[in-house]
Amino acid sequence: MSAKGINLMLAISMLYSIMETNSRFEFTNLNCTAFDLRVGEFEYCNLKSINRSYKYVSGKYKLHQIPLPNMKVNFIMWKRLNGYRPFLYNITVDACKFIENPKSNPVLKYIFESFSAYSNMNHSCPYSSDLIVERLPIGFMNHRVTEILPIPEGNYLFEFRFSHRKSIFAGTRVYFTIS
Repeated sequence: MSAKGINLMLAISMLYSIMETNSRFEFTNLNCTAFDLRVGEFEYCNLKSINRSYKYVSGKYKLHQIPLPNMKVNFIMWKRLNGYRPFLYNITVDACKFIENPKSNPVLKYIFESFSAYSNMNHSCPYSSDLIVERLPIGFMNHRVTEILPIPEGNYLFEFRFSHRKSIFAGTRVYFTIS
C-alpha cells in the first residue's frame, strides 16, 4: 500500500474515532438566592433526580413588585480550575431589549434558547407574572452543549444575576459537568 493510502486510512480512522466520542452533560447543583424580598422570592428552586438517567431543573421566582419593567441580566461563565475561575463570558444585557431582539447577543441567545422552551420568560416586558423554568431535562441540555455548540470537558458554573435599578435582586447558579 502506498504512503497516500496509509495516510488516508489513518485520517479516516481518526475522524471516525473523533465522531464516535460521546460527551455527557450532567447537572451537579443548583443554588437560587433572593437578595431583595421586596422585588420577589424563590418559591422553589431544585434539581430533581427521577432515576440515574433522568434529572431535571425547576424553579419559580414569585414577583412581589409587579410589573417589573427594567430588568438587567448578568451572565457569567465559570470553569473549575483550582476553584472556579472566570471562563470566556461575563455579559450584562437589558432583558427587555434582549427579548425584543435576541440576535443582538448570540451568546445569550444560545443560553436563552437552552431553557426558553421550558420557561415562561419568552414574552416582552414588563414582566407581570412569576418567572418559571419547569422541568428542564438533562437530555435537552446534553444535546445543546455536546452537539450544537460543544463545550470542552470539565466542571462549570453558569451564574445569572438579575438587577433592577442598579440593585441585584436575585441570583441563580447552575453547576454542571461535561465528561
